[in-house]
Amino acid sequence: MKMQGATSIETYDVLKTALNVSSTRANLISTNIANVNTDNYKAKRIEFETNLKTALDGTGFKLKSTHPKHLNIQSEILQPVITENKQTSVKENGNNVDLDTEMVDQATNGLYYQALTAQMNGRLKMMNYVTSQ
Repeated sequence: MKMQGATSIETYDVLKTALNVSSTRANLISTNIANVNTDNYKAKRIEFETNLKTALDGTGFKLKSTHPKHLNIQSEILQPVITENKQTSVKENGNNVDLDTEMVDQATNGLYYQALTAQMNGRLKMMNYVTSQ
């Protein structure tokens, strides 16, 4: 099964990548919270959903593959990117970790992870049903 708008990206692979991103995001949030009082520490984020939306909407660039051995640019677009905001500072010590923001991000990521696992379970149940018939 293919996701609508994606040319060669399997739904399962996108879900698997999204679950890995959610896990990485949870680790980054934990690291940010652990460093809330560390001098000059800058909060880190992971960007994925924007790239996924761009790929699925077709608003990003598309390359035409003229040979089966050409690289699939879609998979390169969907790679998560870890960013660090070096411009802001919440505290006088140069640290920019906002504990309230981190807690909201943690709750949001938990809901995101639950939704992804529900989707993955649904896909696996559907495959199991089809293969058992």
